[in-house]
Amino acid sequence: MDDSNKHLKHLIKQTDLAFNALMRDPGSMSLNAQYEKAKLELDSYTSLLKHTLLKRHIKR
Repeated sequence: MDDSNKHLKHLIKQTDLAFNALMRDPGSMSLNAQYEKAKLELDSYTSLLKHTLLKRHIKR
């Protein structure tokens, strides 16, 4: 679980950095794309974690 937490923290940090960069230049297409990519990676990972936890819960 420690690796999962590290990866999650990394994805949150990347999303936060991308968001802050986009807020400094909201019209930038490349910064918007970077933010959307970071957000998608974070959303995908959290979905995977939720699915994994649900499977563990069901097995009990």
